[in-house]
Amino acid sequence: MAGAEQKIINVKIKGVNDLLKLKKALKDLKDEQKKVTKVNKEGEKEWKDKERAIDKATTKIKQNRKALLAQSKAQKKSTASGKKMGAGMLKMAATITAVVGTARALSRVFVSAFKTFTEFEFSMAKVRAISGATNEEFMKLTQSAKELGRTTFFTATEVAELQVNFSKLGFTAEQILNLQGATLDLAMATGSDLARSAMVAGSAVRGFGLDASEATRVVDVMAVSFTSSALDIEKWQTSMTKVSAIAASIGVDIEGTAAVMGSLADTGIEASIAGTSLRNIFLKMANPTSALAKRIGFTVNSTEDMVKALKKLKDAQIGQLEMQSLVDVRQVIAMQGMIQNVETIEQYTFALNNAEGAGREMSAIMEDSTKGAFKRFTSAMEGLFLVLSEKIAPWINKITKGTREWIEMLTGATDK
Repeated sequence: MAGAEQKIINVKIKGVNDLLKLKKALKDLKDEQKKVTKVNKEGEKEWKDKERAIDKATTKIKQNRKALLAQSKAQKKSTASGKKMGAGMLKMAATITAVVGTARALSRVFVSAFKTFTEFEFSMAKVRAISGATNEEFMKLTQSAKELGRTTFFTATEVAELQVNFSKLGFTAEQILNLQGATLDLAMATGSDLARSAMVAGSAVRGFGLDASEATRVVDVMAVSFTSSALDIEKWQTSMTKVSAIAASIGVDIEGTAAVMGSLADTGIEASIAGTSLRNIFLKMANPTSALAKRIGFTVNSTEDMVKALKKLKDAQIGQLEMQSLVDVRQVIAMQGMIQNVETIEQYTFALNNAEGAGREMSAIMEDSTKGAFKRFTSAMEGLFLVLSEKIAPWINKITKGTREWIEMLTGATDK
């Protein structure tokens, strides 16, 4: 009995302990539940705060987006307006640029036209002063220069300079008019400056004692000489100024003289030396007391005589020592060249005697080119400039004169 009670007591005690443990476990569970509940509440509150913050941010973003859209629309509108305004301004700027460009171009044309007129007028004034032409003759020269300037390769101003050079050589107004056409052909055929061509052709006419009406003959001879030998306008001018007058005085014509000069040029003799040597040789050939004339057996009085004399000397096979006794030492080389090439000289002479029309033909070939066409266009434009400038020249002269008188009056008043 006593043992049974003891067991019951132990059981009870043991169950109480379990209950106590259970109670403690429940208490811990409640405490944990409270902590979880608290955490949940705090988490809920945090999420609600975050949700409110997100809503607030979303609202702000919507507002900003709306503002940006409004700004974008305004900017597009402004850009469109700016583009329209910019296009208008560009169009206006282009118009202004075009107007300014046109004004400048017209200004350049006006200045160029008036400069052309003043240069032409001044050149013609020199022609009148040097030639001593009458009013009627001067008008003919002026009109001729304008006409040739409009219709040829050369300008009226260049023709005026041609007339100046002919006037310096002593040609009359009528002779100048006769010389002009052939001289233009010469300049065109040789590609030379017109004023220089006038000087060279005029000097040849004067040097050989020809009439001005024979200018075409001179030009034809020069044209063929330049195309069939080593002569050019520079060599011609250098040599012919030394020999032309002497050649003419002994009866050797321009064709025969040019033939000899062409032959000497072909052998490489310098033009100045050739001209001087030929002059002295011609003088000896025409002098009956000279050793050369005596050796030939006659005096030279024509181109035919010259060729005949050279052939006779070649047949005689004159040596170096004898040659030195016939001409001066400085003329030996030229004399030998003439003797050795007498057949060439004869051929050249024949060609030059049949040179009629050569200058005009060569000139026509040169004109029928792109450069020739452009030069004719330029000349035609200058002709137009001269006509326009003549209309306004009197007004400009009046303005210039009035301004000059005012300045002189002002200067005089200042000096007092």
